[in-house]
Amino acid sequence: MKSAAYFPNRWSGLVVILLLMFAVALPVRAEQVVIQLKWLHQFQFAGYYAALEQGYFAEEGLDVVLRERSMEHDNIDQVLSGEAHYGIADAILLSMYAQGRDLVLVAPIFQHSPNVLMTLRSSGIRTPRDLVGRRLSFYDNNTDGIAILAMLAEQGVLRDGLIREHWSQRTERLLSGEVDAVAAYSTNEPNVMRELGHPVHIIDPKHYGMDFYGDIFFTSGEEARNHPERVERMRRAVIRGWHYALDNKEELVELIHARYNTQGKSRTALMSEALGLEPLIARHTVELGHLDAGRLDYMLGLLARHRIIEPDQYGIDRLVFESSRGNQLDLTEEEEAFLRANPRLTVGIDTQWPPFDFLDARTGRLRGISQDYLDILSELLGVSFDPLLNLSWPEVLDAAANNQLDLITSITSTPDRRSFLEFTQPYVRSPMVIVTGQQVDFVTSMEQLHGRPVAVVRDYASDEWLSSSHPLIPLVRTATTLQGLQAVAAGEVYAFVDNLAVVSYLIRNEGLANLKVSGQTPYFFDLSMATPQDRPELRSILDKALASITQQQHAEIYDRWVSLQPEPGFPWQRMLLPVLSMLALLLVLGGYTLYLQRLNQRIRQFNNRLQAAELELLEKNRQLELVSVTDKLTGVYNRHHLDKVLSEQLSLASRHQRPLSVVLFDLDYFKEVNDTYGHQAGDRVLQCFAELVRSKIRTSDVFGRWGGEEFLLICPETTLKQAVSVADKIRLALQDLPFDEGLKQHVSAGVMALSPGMNLDQLLSGVDKQLYIAKASGRNQVVG
Repeated sequence: MKSAAYFPNRWSGLVVILLLMFAVALPVRAEQVVIQLKWLHQFQFAGYYAALEQGYFAEEGLDVVLRERSMEHDNIDQVLSGEAHYGIADAILLSMYAQGRDLVLVAPIFQHSPNVLMTLRSSGIRTPRDLVGRRLSFYDNNTDGIAILAMLAEQGVLRDGLIREHWSQRTERLLSGEVDAVAAYSTNEPNVMRELGHPVHIIDPKHYGMDFYGDIFFTSGEEARNHPERVERMRRAVIRGWHYALDNKEELVELIHARYNTQGKSRTALMSEALGLEPLIARHTVELGHLDAGRLDYMLGLLARHRIIEPDQYGIDRLVFESSRGNQLDLTEEEEAFLRANPRLTVGIDTQWPPFDFLDARTGRLRGISQDYLDILSELLGVSFDPLLNLSWPEVLDAAANNQLDLITSITSTPDRRSFLEFTQPYVRSPMVIVTGQQVDFVTSMEQLHGRPVAVVRDYASDEWLSSSHPLIPLVRTATTLQGLQAVAAGEVYAFVDNLAVVSYLIRNEGLANLKVSGQTPYFFDLSMATPQDRPELRSILDKALASITQQQHAEIYDRWVSLQPEPGFPWQRMLLPVLSMLALLLVLGGYTLYLQRLNQRIRQFNNRLQAAELELLEKNRQLELVSVTDKLTGVYNRHHLDKVLSEQLSLASRHQRPLSVVLFDLDYFKEVNDTYGHQAGDRVLQCFAELVRSKIRTSDVFGRWGGEEFLLICPETTLKQAVSVADKIRLALQDLPFDEGLKQHVSAGVMALSPGMNLDQLLSGVDKQLYIAKASGRNQVVG
């Protein structure tokens, strides 16, 4: 019996083991996830293809589907409605968020937007202001182009008038002259146009101070709240995919050409796009996918200032995805051993660069943004930092090159510096700006500085970048930022280029009231910490520690110094006696100050009245301009304006060999209407005819009163046959139009199309003859 009982137990145990092994061997079903692309397949989404093909999504337990864009649908709504889990969109997401939409930014892949405006070089349209009154083919459903809108608002184009056209077949319509400018991607359409032999001009919002994020990987608030771990896994896989795609451009070009090429792009076009995306992603100066809270807040404020969005009532705390990993540094054994062996670290700083690094004049202690970060890192890592206070900035760089210090706190990565330093991911970003005297207008491009003396601080990133990229700008090198600003104030140089936060701080605190920030360069001070190349463990430790700092901590440090809030706790006890001794003088000055305040109040009132008068004058000028081009009775254009438009359209049609037709209308027997029914009835007939024609023509057509009962219709991009058809529709509509007096009104029309070599007089003479034939043939007909 003992033997009989043994075998069943042994076999049952074996069965259990086999079942467990089978269960372990079963693959875990991957989570199905849909990513909604913002456009058709192209290199713009290479990182997502790489993450899919290299198995990065699969390694994270994700079964990902990439869905192409359909222009019939709003790709952002597709994510927020749950039709897709994740999506790609540009900074228009900020507008959606300000409207209360529940979305979360996961990772901006493009640090700079590729959205630009494109015009034909032959058009002469080179600046945003040239677009006033012109036709722009723009995105139909407002899911792209927020940087373009901000630029047009900043330049006053939206205020002064812009004709917005639909987006379909935009490049073909640009070539045909139907539109004057189109929204485009700097990496796409310009290359295609140049390949076809059409020179173009690019109007880039970045050149006008509108530097927004480009493609942003985002999700819904519901996904971020309910599945934060999945969001982290998606972000990791996407970032890995983009690193692989940018490191292996040729391989990805072949992959897209073979498997994703729904647009039929050539390999050359795909590679041009790949090379164009690299500087927009800027991964060598900014961590791929890095999102700067301060920059985000600035963008929202900029959009609110131009009334593109309402002032943000939500803040950005819900907008940015925060990792759930918290402050766990996850140091390796080698990194922990490094910290134990190096409890005190030597730090190189630039003591003349407030608000990042400077010495307190009263205490002699190091203060600024960098010191605040060092205080946090000291607590996180359990080490002390010993700053080298007696070295100039060039001496700091020399010490780092000779391995004589452990780290530098605030430094921008440049090609030269990367030869001897290892950089952390940037933790502070500030634009490199152009400072001039108050008398200088806005500097829109670096070309405006060619041939003019421009100051930079010796061995700063601005020195290296301008020296290598802009050799036509003569540089004057100073020892400190303050010296550079003082050189501009004294008129010794035309401009000074440095960090926005630094120059703003010094201009305010040093009383340099005659200076202003006049422009922004294409470059940024993406400030990192750096270590000599023989300390790779330290660079990794600093990266992990900086990554653990929360967005709130970053914002508090930045606001503390850039906002320049006064420090509390002024020592009144020590200052009591001097204050009492100055009291009498203050009382005297108080009376004088009151006098000045009243004087300033009167000046402000005068300025307000002056401004009101100026606004009234502008409105009267606008009304006067309107009166100068319109017929008082009918409200349509007058003869003077028609002459001007017809001359312009004839020149344009002749130059580009495009069709142009004109129609001359004459109300039949109009004198009898006046004689029989009176001039008031005749006026109503003229007004009704004008309204009728305006309701039957296109927005691109120009209609006006030629004189008396004659009216002229100018039809660009219209053949003779098409113009005759339009004129006949108007004739028939007038024939059926009832009038209060019971009268019936007919119209005759002559139509003429522009022929090669025909001038303005010949065109007008021809259409007049056609009208004469129509009237001589019995009236109420169209002759063309």
